[in-house]
Amino acid sequence: MIDRSSSHRPVLVLDFDGTVCVGDAPVWAYAEAVIAGILDRDDSAGGRLDSDLRARLGAFLDGEPGSPAYADGYAAVAQLAAGHADEELLQRAYQRSRRELADGRLDVTAPDGLATFLDGLAGSVDRVLVTNAPLGGVVETLAGLGLADSIDRVRAEARKPAGWTTLLPALLDGRDPRSLLSVGDIWGNDLAAPAAAGCATALIDRFGHRAGPANLVAASFPELYPGIAAWAADPVAFADAHPVGSTISSTPASA
Repeated sequence: MIDRSSSHRPVLVLDFDGTVCVGDAPVWAYAEAVIAGILDRDDSAGGRLDSDLRARLGAFLDGEPGSPAYADGYAAVAQLAAGHADEELLQRAYQRSRRELADGRLDVTAPDGLATFLDGLAGSVDRVLVTNAPLGGVVETLAGLGLADSIDRVRAEARKPAGWTTLLPALLDGRDPRSLLSVGDIWGNDLAAPAAAGCATALIDRFGHRAGPANLVAASFPELYPGIAAWAADPVAFADAHPVGSTISSTPASA
């Protein structure tokens, strides 16, 4: 029997970028800010990098065959700008893109049916957003996406993956590790530490990177809803029925 009192509810942990908030506009805003910063420092270097970075980033985001397997669009920009942009410039560019997101100037959406799905879990599961992004931009975007009332708590600037060391004990708060399910699109940041602790995991593998094992895997978040609902109904039975495999599948393990 699962204790559904507020202190014992299963915990559904959701990443933000690429999970709850989808769309490539924030990545392109980041790229534009990085290019602008490089141009301010060195016109010749920026001019040479500009078209190459745009072409390579576009190919990656479009999933073109042969594109390098970057962790995500932000990592792609940082690696493509390596040698031209230092950490200070990258951070300024990221903060600029976050301000544009907070101001509602970037085209982002929620996965189809996410609000309805999360609302259906209200009262039986704690719905916690855990993100490395600053709080400014996240709260405003959740409201704009119609998800403000579908999330119980937000933990911003989480410093994943290192931050899991303190995050997981706080989120579990004495619960069985199987009572926490972490959903995200970057295996190393979002899933590796929870999986190692015995928690359930669900990977959104948009780019087909097969970065690591998970209990559930799909190309998009909506494909994971049935598996997550099964976990929410009985985390222990779910863990028995959906063990983490040695390799990940291109379809949800619940299929």
